[in-house]
Amino acid sequence: MQVKNKVNNQTVRGAGVQGYHQGGHGSEAYAFMGFDGVNKYFTSDRFITLDSNYRRTDGKECKGYGIEFELESWGFTSQMAFATVLRDIVFPLFPKGLFKMQNDATLRGGTTSGGIEAITQIMTKEFIRNHYKDFKTMFNDYFNIFEISSSRSGNCGQHVNISNACFGKDRSTQAEAIRKFYYIINKHYDFCCALVNRRADRTTWCGRMYHDKSYVKTMDLNHMDGSHGNCFNGSHYNAGRIELRLVGGQDNYACFRNTMESIFFLVDRVKSISWDDVDDLSKIFKGCNQYVFDRIKSKCYERGTISTAQIDAIRSTVQREELI
Repeated sequence: MQVKNKVNNQTVRGAGVQGYHQGGHGSEAYAFMGFDGVNKYFTSDRFITLDSNYRRTDGKECKGYGIEFELESWGFTSQMAFATVLRDIVFPLFPKGLFKMQNDATLRGGTTSGGIEAITQIMTKEFIRNHYKDFKTMFNDYFNIFEISSSRSGNCGQHVNISNACFGKDRSTQAEAIRKFYYIINKHYDFCCALVNRRADRTTWCGRMYHDKSYVKTMDLNHMDGSHGNCFNGSHYNAGRIELRLVGGQDNYACFRNTMESIFFLVDRVKSISWDDVDDLSKIFKGCNQYVFDRIKSKCYERGTISTAQIDAIRSTVQREELI
């Protein structure tokens, strides 16, 4: 059952939980309209209407992920044609209202006015997994047909916003897990770049941050840095989310799936791993599924960020999960 609602018959433009940008750059034409009149939280089988601040009206916390896809196209010289194809052909693969688009002048492809940033509303892990088949069609079929890419030039990224509630049931538990997440991303920075498909020569907008363990264990999450140049943006912690800016543009569907599975695993893992084990990659990734392990033994190993012995230690613990 879907919950339907309208907000004065107007499009809600606020970036809210998902991203920074408030309505894009300059005058926007129809193809760049925002979300479909309402803020939504996409759960596994339906969506829940959110208020104007991206809060659940029942008082419960959102527990999900918002993705920002930076896209370029060599199939169009017109940015508006590019946006129209996304709106009318690609995004209808998914439930209505999941995406909104903004122009991004920092991206190019074949258009003269820039690429496009496609931003999702909040999605649970189960919703994303349930729609892997649609992401597969998007990446492998439609993107190829229309020469759309988030990886060809190496300039695109895929920022992932994560609700605080994904890290635990109460604020203190969430804070402890987020600190471990922050530490692992920065302590094992080169490894994590490979893990989420970030090119080693494209880290200008997602640089490594200070990660002394004693500092991280006590850092004030209420006043974290929000610089666009950092790999981790915690400036929205008080609004209920953190942003992983390290994620690179995805080559194809399998790349996207393995990246998301790696993020899902890390978010769950930091809730249980001890501070004594966060320096050891074999302990961090103990019990990962085959999609995460495939990324580790290929791209992470290829870049020399993990040893054969560490991979062998993880191999014996891999859990099987059959996903598309």
